[in-house]
Amino acid sequence: MPTPMLLFILFIAGTTAGAISAYRLIVASRKAGQRSDALCEWSEMPLPTWRYEPYAITAILFHTFAVMALTVAALHAASNPGILNNPLFANDTNMIAMGWFIQCGSIGLIGYQLGPLLIAIPLIILRREPLAYAITEKGMVLGRNLLPWRWFSHLSIDSDGGILRLYSAFSPDLPSLISKPPESVPLVELSNTIHGFLPLYPSKDNRAWYRTKFLLIPTMLLVCLPVVAAGWLAFRLPRELSLFVIALLASILIFLGGKVISLFAFGVLSTRSNSPK
Repeated sequence: MPTPMLLFILFIAGTTAGAISAYRLIVASRKAGQRSDALCEWSEMPLPTWRYEPYAITAILFHTFAVMALTVAALHAASNPGILNNPLFANDTNMIAMGWFIQCGSIGLIGYQLGPLLIAIPLIILRREPLAYAITEKGMVLGRNLLPWRWFSHLSIDSDGGILRLYSAFSPDLPSLISKPPESVPLVELSNTIHGFLPLYPSKDNRAWYRTKFLLIPTMLLVCLPVVAAGWLAFRLPRELSLFVIALLASILIFLGGKVISLFAFGVLSTRSNSPK
C-alpha cells in the first residue's frame, strides 16, 4: 500500500502540473490577436479587482477555499488505514493493484484540480500586463476570448470616471466586463458603437428577484458547504474509499462552482469554446 509520504508527493506533483497547465492557458488567452473584423481596438491596464468586481472575486474565493477544505480532508485521509491492511487481501494482486490505482489517482486528481485555482487568484488580483480589447459584430473580444453580445443585458458609461460597463444577461445589476479605455479612445465613441448591439437599460423581463448580484455569493455558499461537509464526513472512511469519494466531491464542486460563476456573470452555463477565429 502506498505510504502517506508517497501520496503527498503525488499530490504536490498533481498540483504543480495543474497550476502550470492553467498558467499557460490564462497567459495564452490574454495575448492580443490580429483582428480583421474589429470595429474598435484598444489596450489598457487592468482595474483593481476588489474595487470593481467585489462580488465575483468574493464568490471565486469562497469556491477556492471550499476546494482547499476538501484537499485538507484528503491529506488527512491519506493517513487512514486502508482496506488492503486486511490480511484477507494481502496476497490478492488485483485488489492491491486497484488499491494503488485508486489512492494514487485520486490524490493526484485532487492536486491537479486544486492547482488551477491556486494560480488563478493571484493572476486575477495581481495582474499588471495590459489587456487587449476589441469590439466586433459578434461581441466583445478580451485578449483571445470572444464574449458574445447575448451574454450581456445592457451597457452604461461613467463619463466622470471614464468607465465602460457591460452587465450580465442573467443578473442585470452585475457588471460582467468593466473597462477604462485610455484617453486616446473616446468613451462616447465606444459607447455609441456598442449601443448598436446593446441597449442602455436592461429589459424588464430580466428583473426577477433571483436575478441579482446579491444572490451570487449565497448561491456559491449553498453549493459549496454541503459538498465540503460530505467530504469531511467521508474522510473517516478507509483510505481508498475516502480518497475516491473526496476526489469525486472535489470534481463535482469545481464543476458546480464554475457553472454558478458562468450563470451569474454571463447568463450561460459554459464559457468555453468562445475563442475567436
